[in-house]
Amino acid sequence: MRMSMAGFSWIPNALTILRCLLVAPVAWFIYQQQFVAALLTFGFAGFTDGLDGFLARRYQWQSYLGSILDPIADKLLMTVSYIVLTAVGLLPPWLMFAVVLRDVVIILGASVFRWLHGPYMMSPSKAGKLSTFLQILLVLWLLIVQAFSLSGQAISMWLIWMTLAVTVYSGMEYVVTWFKKSKDLKSS
Repeated sequence: MRMSMAGFSWIPNALTILRCLLVAPVAWFIYQQQFVAALLTFGFAGFTDGLDGFLARRYQWQSYLGSILDPIADKLLMTVSYIVLTAVGLLPPWLMFAVVLRDVVIILGASVFRWLHGPYMMSPSKAGKLSTFLQILLVLWLLIVQAFSLSGQAISMWLIWMTLAVTVYSGMEYVVTWFKKSKDLKSS
């Protein structure tokens, strides 16, 4: 007798909610400079992100709630991590500002576009995916360096500048895409 998996469709959303709940401990551990605990908690939060996405795709457990909660959980984890890493002096304020501003621009841009033209499903661009990857990699790298007392200044600076460049580029790319799509809709 084969058991139906449909009864477990709540798991991806539960993992996303767990990721939201892990934001506070990640922030606290970074602020208290307990970097091993911060690294483990941040890593576990990342694992829940991968697992919820895998389960949702594998078993067709995607939901409207999940489509809203998942990006919120991701942005919340990254934004808070960048703010706290800046507060403890591990990131320059201008990088934190660029990362937060990009997310604000994306959210406001999507909201304005929706208000003017209605819903529009915009897939993340390659630059957007690279930006997210570099932002996560930078947080992980800084936590690893601090947790294990490594000397990684050169790699840290390279990651900071690469993250800044790709973050700014991808933010501008989203804005240009919205303007082009808006212009196309007005002319048709």
